[in-house]
Parts: sequence; structure tokens; C-alpha cells
Amino acid sequence: MNTQNLEQIKKEISVLYIPYFEITTSFIKNFAKEKNIILTEEESEYIFKQFQKENTEILLNFNEEISTYKTTEPQVLDWTNKFQKAPTLQEVRTYVKKLVDEAVKFATLSPDWFIDIIGNRKKREHIVKSSKRKSMNKSDVKRHNKYIIGLEELINNSKYQSSQLNKKKNDKPEIIKYHYFITNLKIGINKYRIILNTEQYIGESEEKPQTVHLYDVFEIKESGKLISH
Repeated sequence: MNTQNLEQIKKEISVLYIPYFEITTSFIKNFAKEKNIILTEEESEYIFKQFQKENTEILLNFNEEISTYKTTEPQVLDWTNKFQKAPTLQEVRTYVKKLVDEAVKFATLSPDWFIDIIGNRKKREHIVKSSKRKSMNKSDVKRHNKYIIGLEELINNSKYQSSQLNKKKNDKPEIIKYHYFITNLKIGINKYRIILNTEQYIGESEEKPQTVHLYDVFEIKESGKLISH
């Protein structure tokens, strides 16, 4: 089989968006067999090496990009006197719906990265309440409401941190990656580190400037790890 045909098989596998570690020579041979194409060991090895090369280049570029973004920390926002009282749940819902309806896009501190809010009522409600809502006490909920009402300032003061492939494709088949942004703030004597969890949909361009879509906002500890999806 000529190189052009082997590259076509690689291309067809690529659009499946499966994790790199699942692509083996056996997987490649079985994929081809389902299309009535019998690959030799040498041919399947050729395709596998193309994936290896591509993955190495992605990692090198990604590490270089992240090391640049991590050189400085976002400033600590002082929200001690920002809210006389915590916003209500209804006020938060109204604000998020307004951002969606007006297609507002916010700039971050990281060059060429923007965050917007899109989606139906279910998406909006997830941002409003957060995936951590059930574990929040009353004080946590009040702070979260402040975070959402103050999204513009949080996003404008955030820096790109890292990305992660979607590991639950059956649950969210439209999502290819999650991107994480970090910012810091204090309320009184307490300091908080905030993570903005955003989504990238399959088929969306990664050319810069790139816009990703807010999915969740929550506090993390300084030594905490990002939550897997």
C-alpha cells in the first residue's frame, strides 16, 4: 500500500478523537480490517510512528506555551468590599442568561485566549450552581454567587494554566478538551484560588486567538489537583 493510502487511514483514525495511548499497531490493524483493508506489520508500524511524531510535537509546543504562561501569577483581587450582600440565586441566573443572550466574550491575561458563555438552560444552570454545589455550605454558596456575578473581573484577571482531553466521550461526545484558567482573590483575611473550567467543542479551530466556553467555576487549594472529567 502506498504512503498516501496509509496517511488516509491515519486521518480517519485521527477524527475519532481517541486518546493517544489507545492507538497501538493492533488497534490500527483492526481499524483497517473493519474497512476490508489488510495491513502488514510494517504498514501499521508506519501509521503508528506518524501518531508518535505528531504527539511529540504537540507536547513540545504545549509545554513551551504553558511555561510561558506560568512565568507570572495573576494579581490577587481584593473583593473584601465588593459586595455589601451576596447576590441571590435568581440574580445570578439572570446575569448568566444575559451574558449568553448578548454573546459576551471576555479577554484573559493570557494572549490570544478568550472565554465566553454559551448554551441552553442546562448549561447555564451548571455554571450558576457548579458541580460542587451539593458539597457547599451556606458560606460557600454565597461566595460562589459572588464569583458568578463578578465573572468579568475574574476572567480578565485569569491566566491559562493547562488543558485535558475529555475522558468521558460517552457522556459528552461533543467535547474534545477542557481548558483551565487560574486567578486569585481575597475576601477579608481569607485568600482563595479560583479555577475557571472551560470547554472546547469538537471541530472548533485552535488557531489563535481562541475562544473557549465557560463550564464551571470553583475554589481549589494551592496544592490541589485539577478534577478529571
